[in-house]
Amino acid sequence: MFVFSATVVAMPMARNIDQNLIIAMPTARCNDIDLSPEAVEEWIENLDNMEQTVTKLHFYLHDTISGENPPSVPVAKASSTDSSPYAFGLVQVIDDPLTEGPDEESPLIGRAQGLFVSSSMKDEPSLLISMNLYFTEGEFTNSTLNIEGRSPILRPYRELSVVGGSGLFRFARGLATVQPYSFNMTSRDAILEYHISVLHYVF
Repeated sequence: MFVFSATVVAMPMARNIDQNLIIAMPTARCNDIDLSPEAVEEWIENLDNMEQTVTKLHFYLHDTISGENPPSVPVAKASSTDSSPYAFGLVQVIDDPLTEGPDEESPLIGRAQGLFVSSSMKDEPSLLISMNLYFTEGEFTNSTLNIEGRSPILRPYRELSVVGGSGLFRFARGLATVQPYSFNMTSRDAILEYHISVLHYVF
């Protein structure tokens, strides 16, 4: 959970508005990490003295497109998408749940928020993946990992890049191995298993 410390700031306002208006500005903290610009600058200045570690994560992503209010929805497509063998040009926005196990009732640990883009015209179907893994439970609560890469969806394994992060995952880099756990041919809902190895600094 975010912890907010209220900072009272006197701000100059537009004409005809009280010039002494007082606004309470919350200062966000992530797992008790100070996120203010001054604290971040100090943290970066100390990087040479900080150790790095490899963290391994294992969880399941539930990509559901069926039912009411699905967390994965199409938002755009090209004029040729419907006639394309691989739905080239289709853009899907996701807010998919991440769970400890493959069952939908398994404990929730976070959300995958971002885009799946059908980016292959021929050869094999593939997606451009661009998403943030936002952790809501556990050691890395309120931290994120940024995932990018090409996902050839018919292959048994896909490899994506960890290109950054925030909170406890500042300056993170690593690899995510993705494999399908289940796919419903009728609803086209999928459950994907993720194994991530990420190199990051120790706080």
